[in-house]
Amino acid sequence: MKANHLKAYFSFTRKERIGIVTLLGLILFLWLAPSIPNKDEVFDEEGYQLFLNEIEQLSPQSDAATPSKDSVGRSAPRTEKEKFQPALFYFDPNTLSPDDWRRLGIPDKTARVIQNYIAKGGKFYRGTDLRKIYGLSKQDYERLLPYVRIQARETRKHDSERSYQVKDEVNGFPPNILINSADTNAFRSLPGIGEKLSKRIVAYREKLGGFYTVEQVREVYGIKDSVFQLIKPRLQCDTSLIRKININTATLDMLKAHPYIKYQVGNAVIQYRSQHGSFANEEDLVLLHVMSEDLLQKLRPYISY
Repeated sequence: MKANHLKAYFSFTRKERIGIVTLLGLILFLWLAPSIPNKDEVFDEEGYQLFLNEIEQLSPQSDAATPSKDSVGRSAPRTEKEKFQPALFYFDPNTLSPDDWRRLGIPDKTARVIQNYIAKGGKFYRGTDLRKIYGLSKQDYERLLPYVRIQARETRKHDSERSYQVKDEVNGFPPNILINSADTNAFRSLPGIGEKLSKRIVAYREKLGGFYTVEQVREVYGIKDSVFQLIKPRLQCDTSLIRKININTATLDMLKAHPYIKYQVGNAVIQYRSQHGSFANEEDLVLLHVMSEDLLQKLRPYISY
């Protein structure tokens, strides 16, 4: 009985057999087709070599790493543009010649803009005045700023409403900034510190409760290390102006608002107070599982008991 069922299952009509054979033949043809050689197809060795040469010429690494060749295969001398490398040296933008601007890597067009600005009575009073120059890229501005040296001079505006006196021999900036009392205008007088960074410094200082060391200015978002090293000699810190947080009375919102404390540490302080009472001294604070030695050292100037 079962044999009859199997025989009926594997039996096909004539049309079905033709269809199966046709389908198998088509599958076999498609499988073998890619391997059938094409008599008309000939490998173009010359064209392939030309293609490789064009790829090599387009490669920037190849241009930089190997010297160009002349028609007989000898190394051709590099052009003046290929030889040129921008130099960096201290300069006064008020007296710098066009050739020296080019030595600094400034394009001729931008150098002409600077010369026209000076010829019309324009002056550079500080390094950040370079931002006034149309066509000077941000990359070139940041590269040249640390090398600006403006000679001390006293000038007066023709309308006699204001006078300017350069007090420092370097860049014309005031020699000292008291970082715990200075306003945004004072910070903006520093090289590399614009309106945004000056506001960030003041805002960060208010969140901290004041700086206890000049090094903390480095923590302000957006201040590059090169800029910080440039302004560091002009910064002074008065620690008597620091505002402290009473660790036993501060709310969670007050604690987590501090840049060093935030939510995790603030919540641990609240939980400890609810379970053990007030903190008596620093030894109690060390008992918090989130309190590392580094964090404790940073918080020490800001905490009172």
